[in-house]
Amino acid sequence: MIQEQRGGARAFVRSLNILLKFARLYEFGHVRTAAQFETAWKELRGALDDSNGGGVLLGASGNQILLDGVPLGSAAGERSFAQLLIASGIASIHFSPTLTQPQFARFVRAFPSGNAKPSSLAEQLKTALAGDNSIKVNEIRYIAEDASVAGIKVAVQLTQKVLGAAGDKFRDFFEDPNKMLQMILAAESMRASGGGGGMGGPGHGSGGPGPGFGLGSGGTGGSGTGGSSAPGGLNLWGSGATGGGGAAEGAGGAGSGGGTGTGAGAAGGTDVAPPGKWLTASALLRSGATGGAASLPGTATGTSGGFTVEEEDVRSMLGLFAQLGKSRKDSEHRMDVPTFQSRLSAMPVRAQYTLQQALAGLAAQAPDAKPDKPMLLKLAEHVAIRFALDSYEKGELRVNAVKQLLDRMNTEIEGLRKILSTQEEMMAQAGLSVQSYTELLDQEFWEQVPEENKKEVLTSDEAWCVPPRNVRAFLEDMLRRGELKTVNEVLMKYASCVGLEAPEARRTTAIGLSDLGELYGSGDGSALMDAIRRLGNQLAIEREPELQTLVSAAFVRLSQEAASKRCYPAMQQALASLESVEAQRPGSTQSLRPRIGAEERLPEFIEEAMRSGQIADGMMDILNLMPKATIHYVTNRFGHCGFRDDCDLLATIIRNLGEDATQRLLETLQTAPANESAEAIGLVSQLSPENVERILPARLSQWPRSAHDRAVRQLSAAPAQERARLLIALYDSLDVLIRPLAIDEMGMSGQSSCIPKLIELLQNDETPAFTRVKAVEALGRLRASGASALFQRILDTRQVWRWVYPNELRIAAAQALLRVDPAVGMEKVAASGIDRKELSLEPSDPDANASVIRQRRYARLKLSRNLVAVTTNLRENFRLSIPELNLGGGIGSGERHLAPGSLLSLKFSHGVRNLKAQAIVRGARPQAMAFEFVDMDLDERYRLRKLLLELGGLPMVAQVTNRTRRRGRVAISKNY
Repeated sequence: MIQEQRGGARAFVRSLNILLKFARLYEFGHVRTAAQFETAWKELRGALDDSNGGGVLLGASGNQILLDGVPLGSAAGERSFAQLLIASGIASIHFSPTLTQPQFARFVRAFPSGNAKPSSLAEQLKTALAGDNSIKVNEIRYIAEDASVAGIKVAVQLTQKVLGAAGDKFRDFFEDPNKMLQMILAAESMRASGGGGGMGGPGHGSGGPGPGFGLGSGGTGGSGTGGSSAPGGLNLWGSGATGGGGAAEGAGGAGSGGGTGTGAGAAGGTDVAPPGKWLTASALLRSGATGGAASLPGTATGTSGGFTVEEEDVRSMLGLFAQLGKSRKDSEHRMDVPTFQSRLSAMPVRAQYTLQQALAGLAAQAPDAKPDKPMLLKLAEHVAIRFALDSYEKGELRVNAVKQLLDRMNTEIEGLRKILSTQEEMMAQAGLSVQSYTELLDQEFWEQVPEENKKEVLTSDEAWCVPPRNVRAFLEDMLRRGELKTVNEVLMKYASCVGLEAPEARRTTAIGLSDLGELYGSGDGSALMDAIRRLGNQLAIEREPELQTLVSAAFVRLSQEAASKRCYPAMQQALASLESVEAQRPGSTQSLRPRIGAEERLPEFIEEAMRSGQIADGMMDILNLMPKATIHYVTNRFGHCGFRDDCDLLATIIRNLGEDATQRLLETLQTAPANESAEAIGLVSQLSPENVERILPARLSQWPRSAHDRAVRQLSAAPAQERARLLIALYDSLDVLIRPLAIDEMGMSGQSSCIPKLIELLQNDETPAFTRVKAVEALGRLRASGASALFQRILDTRQVWRWVYPNELRIAAAQALLRVDPAVGMEKVAASGIDRKELSLEPSDPDANASVIRQRRYARLKLSRNLVAVTTNLRENFRLSIPELNLGGGIGSGERHLAPGSLLSLKFSHGVRNLKAQAIVRGARPQAMAFEFVDMDLDERYRLRKLLLELGGLPMVAQVTNRTRRRGRVAISKNY
């Protein structure tokens, strides 16, 4: 139906309703009535012109007007006109395209215009339209006549009236449930048998047949005088029956129990039909009859309302749908109207009624929606699903038998599907997967199960029978509502089915658990832990190879879910279950451990703990089950930490692993190769510093310079007091080029215990000059007042007209003296001849509350232009372009990148003379390489100071706040 015709018909219905009201108020000759008549005629004419020769068919259903079977809406005008037609016993009115205005005028004038009863409308219209074929009035009639002859004849006549001249549109009626329902109503008269009553069905009394009539809200029935009669007429439009019928109008039928019908009798009999299986009106349409179900066929009581529909009846109905579908596709098997109605009349009354209610229910679901598949196919699905649903609700079908029932139904539907549906073929040709049709029916069945029944099934031992997608839909709905208790209950019960005796139950449950993995991981972890435990128990005792594979897959899936959701208790359960399975079936878990991936995820667990700053509950239990892997990862990760909190947390993890973990680290420190052993120094210095002091001196004598450098950097992570003690103890064992770095660490520790060692180095004339400068700077950082005299001697000592000590050492002594004794320092500096600008580049003081492990030794300087340096000690030397530089080191970009710890001899090009220094590579990144000075002639260092003052401007203040913590990233410090 095109939208224009529907809109025109709706306007016509409203105008006609207004016209009839005007006629009752003002009579037909009044000017207002005449004007309204012209309006109604123009709108009707427009609708007829848009009908493409089919005319306009107006029907009545409840409170709605149907246009060619499609509801026009439920506005006041439509409701009023629909009620008038129903009260008059008129099913539909067909307006032919050949209709003229005079014929329409006779039609309008036939409507009662005063206090006339609506029931007389049908007769008045017949009289007014006698001999006129342009308007057809179709009544609802039930004829008690032999179905083999009279029924077919009347059905054909009524159907032809409905179809009119557009008989070639017969196939379209199979695309619209309302149209098909109208056609079936016409066939309804082909069957009438049994006791008293009309189309309502066979009664159980002894009265003879009599004409009955029922529409909408209850009907009337004839009765024989010899016995009780059947209930009132059939409720065709689903508005509900209200008990027994009233007095019958018309002649009573002949009673077989003796006597003749009188035309009026009491409805209702004394015999009671046995309770049926399917209350179709409520089960299919969910409308529910009120009072008694007097309009239901196949029963002689107005209170029971139920009757039995057998599976065979439903399957025969589906077979009829397949033949109808075939007649649409194949012209050689075309089924005409009489043949279709004859086949319909041959079906049991129960099946006929079921079909009517299915059509009405299908039409009511989405009256205006465009069907997404052929209507016959939808109808077949509707009937099959509702039959399965009602059988289940009545307790006659267990939930584990629903799929088998739908399989049998699908045998009948499959033929219809192949005839009518091409969507699956198109999907298959495109290479897309097509879901099993039985599964689709099963899914639609589940959607119509009441919620309380769903929960009842899912919390029983039959939960495994419900497909996982249906379980998922139910649980997701519960999660949206916040009903977490119900979700946990269902998940635990579903998991318990993996231990049932039936192999099919275990198989289906294992597959379902794999599919529902993320839902098990969505709660508090109790359901996940319970499911893993049950799967582990079943895996230990399962003997069937196929089921072992499925249970193993489910076990791995849920274990991985536990790992991804960081549900450590569930992971612990998984690992414990593996131990149990291995004990009962040795060797069976070798392939499971790698698939679970607990060890592979160990870095994720530790990194997440470092990001959060705390060890999650249950995490240590997991790590304790993997001590070797944990120690290995934590040891390597410790060496790349830039923040003290991270180091403390990693040390806590090792400490929580127990004494065995500490002993394993000590063994590594004692016996492992240099590179591996050096990585353990940081952790052992926190866990057992006395053993580091005992073991490391001997090991350092065997190690290369790069390992010495690594050892000092590892010790920087130790607590300040222990760090100072260890550095003093190990100083003499360190490589000469690494000792300045150790002195820097002593000064940055803030521990006064380092002062004697530093003074000793400063006083020793054999101490290298660069090391002495470092010792002076460290004493200044430590505010060593006992070194004040040394500082003054370095500043004041002269030899004739020149200073004895190099300018760089004197500047360092002046800076240290200003920190130790500011008053004396200012006095000495004033007489020292040192340019105050040269004092601006001073060592940075340590911050006891710093979050980083290695604080900057000097303020950063961003050069006004890049400085070029060239390496001179490599087989293949390269150039470095340096944008940042200070007295401790710098950062530059070059053509090559060297490993951290590599020694570089650098030559800086500036002006006429070059600067030379030795440095160790710190961090190497794709775009830059950091380096730290370890040795330099003091004159060269003084020239470097001048160069920095020239190119660097004022230094950036070295503050810890300049180096923010970035969780989840490795901090590579530029500690120069």
